[in-house]
Amino acid sequence: MKYKSLVSLMMSKDFLESDEPLPTMKSMGQILGLTSHKLRKLIHNLYEEMFGNELNHALKFNKLEIYFDLHYFEGQYGYFRCSDLAFIPRVGENMTIPFLKAKVGTDYFYVDSIRHSLENDDQRIDIRLNSGFYNKYFHYEKHRAYEHRKISLSDIYRKHDLNLKDKMDLR
Repeated sequence: MKYKSLVSLMMSKDFLESDEPLPTMKSMGQILGLTSHKLRKLIHNLYEEMFGNELNHALKFNKLEIYFDLHYFEGQYGYFRCSDLAFIPRVGENMTIPFLKAKVGTDYFYVDSIRHSLENDDQRIDIRLNSGFYNKYFHYEKHRAYEHRKISLSDIYRKHDLNLKDKMDLR
């Protein structure tokens, strides 16, 4: 396969997990024994083959993991994992999860955010649930306050909605 050495370099553990800066085209060319022109052309052709208008290869993700990240009171976090759901909830939807009430003190949650990750043959869906009920106005005001630097990203992810309302003078 003409892309084997390039893909192997790009998928190597050191390349993906390192805190070092990404290698330059020149250093990649030296590692692969290619001139910069040939390396550019190889990368371009690989990209076109994978993501061009006519996909020759379908991407397939065989494993599904769904993580529910719970935020239920100030500083109270938890999570649980599912291997399958009939429907993925959307941001703003309210959920009642009775089996959590004994453990966390509430069974009312809303979907605050959803993040999808595709890696290797895994699809991972992280669903953040906050305790309480979704309020579209508060959701807007929270993100508006972040954009105006009245609250930090840490505040959004770590503070309970009631504490954020106090900090934003919304009560």
